[in-house]
Amino acid sequence: MADTTMSAKERRMQRLKSRVWELDALRGLAILLVVWDHTMFDMGSAFYYQWVMSGSDFLFGLAEFASDYLHSELRVYGWPVFVFIFFLVSGMCTSFSKNNLIRGFKLAVVAVAISVVTYYGQESFGLGEIFILFGVLHCMSVCILFYAIIELILRLVFGKFKGYNYIRGGVMLALAVAFLAISYTNNVTLVEVARNHSGVTATSDWTGLFFFVRGEWWTADYFPLFPFSGFFMLGAGLSAFLYPKKKSLLPKLDGKWNTFLTYPGRHSLFIYVVGQVVVIALCGLLTYIYTGTFY
Repeated sequence: MADTTMSAKERRMQRLKSRVWELDALRGLAILLVVWDHTMFDMGSAFYYQWVMSGSDFLFGLAEFASDYLHSELRVYGWPVFVFIFFLVSGMCTSFSKNNLIRGFKLAVVAVAISVVTYYGQESFGLGEIFILFGVLHCMSVCILFYAIIELILRLVFGKFKGYNYIRGGVMLALAVAFLAISYTNNVTLVEVARNHSGVTATSDWTGLFFFVRGEWWTADYFPLFPFSGFFMLGAGLSAFLYPKKKSLLPKLDGKWNTFLTYPGRHSLFIYVVGQVVVIALCGLLTYIYTGTFY
């Protein structure tokens, strides 16, 4: 029975101590890099034309810096790494969630809201290429829901087995291998995506854009299910073997030193959503200050 005499602060501290800090830190690093990448996209694409044509040396410099980053080798090879980490760790975190089905549905609602807001911003305010139809949260919500359904089936069939946790992990790893193999044989690499916005050949089935990268079809923050669902399932499978007791593998290394990563890692969804709004608002404010219009 829980100790009802504990204060809210004490209960919160207890929950924090029980968290696997290294996963929070990795997710925090990934979300900070994602926010950086989105900021560069907004300055180097969405607001690029307005800033270059503004007559302001300051805005011109920011736009060119962001554009140079978006086309740099650092991003070409760095972007695949940090999105891999983000999906891998998110997959690992499924083992720690009390209800992945509800978590997946909540994330899907947020993802749909982002689509509505970005579409309105692009069509009504003329902001270039900010519409997000199937971005990281859309892809993540589908992955979580798929995982939750598979987990439910496995629990019904194998739940009474002593080694159920490892059975679940094995199935998720098998799915990861299958998904990555499908992506490898049918998709372009993430390096090609980052460098040239490359994609697979168009088909008559428009729903294919949700599964493989389509070069002739693009929206901001585009994350089709392959290969990212493979990264996610890889993390979900590994977590069953790495964290069977849901405890940190490196407890002695935990401390205040990692707060700058673990804090954003614990609030990654909030930072992702609010971060995009704040960056776009700041870009609009800078545009207004130097040109007299928001867009």
